[in-house]
Amino acid sequence: MKGLVLFIILFLSFVDSSLIAQSGIQVNEDPQIKGIMNQYVRINRSITHFSGWRITVISTADRRQMEESKIMFQKNFNYKVKWDYKEPYYQLKAGAFTNRNDAAFVLENVKKKFPTAFLSIDKIAYDEL
Repeated sequence: MKGLVLFIILFLSFVDSSLIAQSGIQVNEDPQIKGIMNQYVRINRSITHFSGWRITVISTADRRQMEESKIMFQKNFNYKVKWDYKEPYYQLKAGAFTNRNDAAFVLENVKKKFPTAFLSIDKIAYDEL
């Protein structure tokens, strides 16, 4: 028992001294590295979008058909929907996927209700994920 108490006291004295020794560490940072890191952070903050995948549910020249499809899609699926107008077509797009496999998995279910749906590459904002 005395040996265990002695061991614990010695162990705690070494732990305490090692913690005190670490408080005196000083980091000398090269100004060039600091400048490069600041540039890296600034560039990455300016990137707000990336190239990802969406499901194009319908592409039609009829706006009413696109709006009806949007309502029907929202009733059946729980994915964010947006529409674009690229003359002369309205495109109803759903979801925001980082890789093609995830999008293809969802597309299989969507095709049961919307047989003309297909995958498309699109710009996706980071806050959409």
